Amino acid sequence: MTSNNYKKYGELFQVDSDHFEEFYALLHDTKLLKSDFFLKQGEKCKYLGFIKRGTIRSFYINDQGREINFGFYFENEFFTDYESILCDTVSNMNIQALENCEILLLSKDSLQDLYKKEAYWQQFGRMMSEKIYLDAKKRIDDLLCFSPENRYLNLVKKQPALFQKIAQKHIASYLGVTEQSLSRIRSRIVN
Repeated sequence: MTSNNYKKYGELFQVDSDHFEEFYALLHDTKLLKSDFFLKQGEKCKYLGFIKRGTIRSFYINDQGREINFGFYFENEFFTDYESILCDTVSNMNIQALENCEILLLSKDSLQDLYKKEAYWQQFGRMMSEKIYLDAKKRIDDLLCFSPENRYLNLVKKQPALFQKIAQKHIASYLGVTEQSLSRIRSRIVN
């Protein structure tokens, strides 16, 4: 018999029904309040997170002390600092709740234990790593290959809901422009 949790999360987690309960039993429900940090620069990341409800951002602080947004994560998406988990190093990244969030956590140690159990979990880890790599590559390609206006248009096309949930200053930072430049881009496109 298929559990309600499998019906809800099985496909999102990309875990088959034979392995789902083993995986789900390792997850811990927790909450973050708006502005709470999941991870601060200088800490080691110990968890992979999955958003049940809410919005989270990841950002860096540059050498001028400005916040540079790297990513936004919404309901039914995973988030973490995979480099910190993979290399067991302190993070250069901050991960913060933009609104009250309900999340599921998988500890780094539990993930490593799964990898040791059987080839299925190693394949799961590889697929997860490949997705994280491809998402990061797309982000880098966006910044290197497209003008700010095209980055804005791509964002409108790929994530239109982002503009209802994320403050203008965070979107501008994510696009690599000032708030004033973002306003000019938006007015050029509208007119």
